[in-house]
Amino acid sequence: MRWKLCCGMFILVLSSVTLSAQVLPVPIPGGDLLGPFGLFNQFFPGVGTGFDGLNADPHGITNTKGVVAMGYTAGTAKDNNGKTWNVVTDIRVYQADYVGAEAQYGAGGTKSARARGTFVEI
Repeated sequence: MRWKLCCGMFILVLSSVTLSAQVLPVPIPGGDLLGPFGLFNQFFPGVGTGFDGLNADPHGITNTKGVVAMGYTAGTAKDNNGKTWNVVTDIRVYQADYVGAEAQYGAGGTKSARARGTFVEI
């Protein structure tokens, strides 16, 4: 069962690359500061230490109109040497119409453009 879930995620990631290659999404302004890692253009909905509350915006992309599905998992995994690691994931899938940045030729300029895409964050 784990193998099927893994392959399903891989297909979604490939689909997101091909659907949105021309118009890149723009990350949300702001987000959470996480210790030594710095600013993440993301909020973490949920209750408890390290979460931003139930009404925190789950989108990591600005100027969108669509749906978001997300889930957190936690558990342990063993590497090839038998060492146990704590594993925590934050998985989000977006499908939306959005206004993003379309790359222009010369000097790295961009212009706003409308698009539709499916994105996966793991």
